[in-house]
Amino acid sequence: MSDSIKKVSKKKILFVQIDEEITSVFTKIEKLPYKEIYLVVPKRAVLLQSVVNLKILKQKLEEIDKNIAIITNDPNGMKLALQAELKVFDQWDLGSELTPEKEERDPNSALVKPIAATQNDVEENLPSRLPKKKSSIFEVVRDLKHKDKGFSLRSYMADMKKNRLERQPIHLSPGKKKWLAAFLLVSAVVFFIVIYVALPGATLIIEPTADVVSKGVNVNLDATPNDEDSLVAYPLETEVSQTLTHAATGIENIGTNASGTLTIVNEESISHPLVAQTRFQTENGIVFRIQEDVTVPGGTPENPGKLEVTVVADDTDASGVPVGDRGNIEPSRFFLPALLEDTRDSLYGVSTTPMTGGTSDILTRVSEEDFVAAQAQLEAELKETVLANLRKEVLSLGNSKGLNLKLVEDTATLQFGTVEVDLPYELLGQEVDTFEVKGTLTLSGVAYDSDALYELLKTELLSVQTPGKQIISVDKDSISLSVLEANVPAGQYKITAQIQGVEEYEIDADLEGGAELNKKIKEHIAGKTIEEAEAYIQNLPEVNSVEIKVWPVWSPTIPSLPDNIKIKSLSEGVQIE
Repeated sequence: MSDSIKKVSKKKILFVQIDEEITSVFTKIEKLPYKEIYLVVPKRAVLLQSVVNLKILKQKLEEIDKNIAIITNDPNGMKLALQAELKVFDQWDLGSELTPEKEERDPNSALVKPIAATQNDVEENLPSRLPKKKSSIFEVVRDLKHKDKGFSLRSYMADMKKNRLERQPIHLSPGKKKWLAAFLLVSAVVFFIVIYVALPGATLIIEPTADVVSKGVNVNLDATPNDEDSLVAYPLETEVSQTLTHAATGIENIGTNASGTLTIVNEESISHPLVAQTRFQTENGIVFRIQEDVTVPGGTPENPGKLEVTVVADDTDASGVPVGDRGNIEPSRFFLPALLEDTRDSLYGVSTTPMTGGTSDILTRVSEEDFVAAQAQLEAELKETVLANLRKEVLSLGNSKGLNLKLVEDTATLQFGTVEVDLPYELLGQEVDTFEVKGTLTLSGVAYDSDALYELLKTELLSVQTPGKQIISVDKDSISLSVLEANVPAGQYKITAQIQGVEEYEIDADLEGGAELNKKIKEHIAGKTIEEAEAYIQNLPEVNSVEIKVWPVWSPTIPSLPDNIKIKSLSEGVQIE
């Protein structure tokens, strides 16, 4: 390649088909992780038929922070691209951008490149066959036998030694020496040409693009199915009873609360009035309250206003736990929980002496709130237990029938009965730590054969394969159900079932789509540099990633012969059970 033609190794180049629409081009560019994109557009391409198309494409790409330039030898396309204020190039040398002054020249002139040296070789001195057949050692021995009846290996070796001793040096004339040197030189050139053309190879290791595909099918569950889109419905019912032990939370503190002296500190310039029962809280959650209305004088951070007050601890802390003797605390700092956090540092309380006098004597009694909480907890646990029991019933029925049954867990098919709860109202207000409540709940539902459903969905999914692609796996665990209609008394249900699979492009040459893709890739990259080949292949929608290995390893280009290019797929192939 001429030194004057530059290589574009770090630019993203996208090849546009002649009939490709603007929407397809935009979709490809949008997915690329590059900001600068160069579009190689052939003559008479649809993209270059309208300046409006080019302006729209430019505007849309600017919205996603991408820039494009056009590389084409279409004279009309160059003019339209310049009118759309796009960068235009008429050759790979991206330094030669077209301007309105340059657009009148012959665009084909920029595409003229020097012919590669390998295309000008003269083949007049190619080696030819010898005029007669070569003689093997066996033929020589045979001929000697005919001449000398006493031939033996010893006599043959003696003759060889004699001939070697009597051999005279060969003298060549200057003309013959030149001819021989020329012949050896031409032979060496031909030999290296043959090696250059025939031996180089390239292996492309391609990972195909894969996508998740899904298929939904309407299925009937019926006790007596009568068509291929129907499955057998298996109705079930179960009942559970449960006893719950609940803690009484009606706490009464018959002990005494701690008290002491607190100094209120005000670092703001204005005074702060505080009403009786204003809360002061420690970091541990112990709450003390002032006993009367007070006004804290203003001050400054250096000389704050201060006021001493008497405070008494609450029966319970900020978490509702009885305080009692926990209120007997050492000198501490207090904050006002009613204030915003960013203002608590300017108005707060400190104690210089311990709080004393707190004693603990706690009684627990059953309250109405305890009954409400116990009933709600029991109902929730009953629903979990009865659903778990119904699942066990489904598993047991499936084992007995030799089927893989699953429960349809939908609100339209799961019919919960009424929760019957027995509350010990006679304990209301009594001094106890815990009490028990009992309850009963029934649940009915319907099950189906999950293996039969999987086979039905798999068949439907495989029937909609995209040309040039193959479904390599079907995810059995991806099956999801939604109930459209439920006639519980009749045992008839109409559901929509969906399943997902993985679909990828065919790369293997043994497959129809893979054979076409192999041919397309080989024709486009033959003779190109490795960078150009990678850029082209990576832009193909069928390819997720590509790795190119060449032989010899120092070769900078792909072999010119397509037969020397091998393509391997990283796909693990079809894995459908």
